[in-house]
Amino acid sequence: MSFAALMWYSFIHQVLLGEPLGNRPVSNATVIIFWLIVGVAFPLILLKWTKLIVEVREDGLYIRFMPFHFQYKKFKFKDIKHCKPIKFSPLTRFGGWGFRVNFKGETGYISSGKHGIELTLKYQTVVISAINPDELVKSIDASQNSL
Repeated sequence: MSFAALMWYSFIHQVLLGEPLGNRPVSNATVIIFWLIVGVAFPLILLKWTKLIVEVREDGLYIRFMPFHFQYKKFKFKDIKHCKPIKFSPLTRFGGWGFRVNFKGETGYISSGKHGIELTLKYQTVVISAINPDELVKSIDASQNSL
């Protein structure tokens, strides 16, 4: 998304404000084309295709952030010390949505909303957004207790 922000900056700075960028600036038409593709279309496509898949299986919690993860990320039940439903602000805790790591070292897999679960693992804390966090925690607890 940093490329999209750069395209927005270029568009505003050169096209709207009329101040060319750099020593050898490209034409306004080129800036507009790149802004439309990288600054507008690409983020919209990502928003449409991005989804977070969360599955509770026999041996752990599996997550996959499409289209960025090619394989599921696995959190084994034996590594989960504590799991609880939470309400949080993705913007203040992680600086936004997506796959994030904050200054505390916490990892976030956030697709939308303000609800999710917080996994306390041996060496880190992981926050995963969820539509029904209470049901997800119950499912994790039931699977952990059945081992």
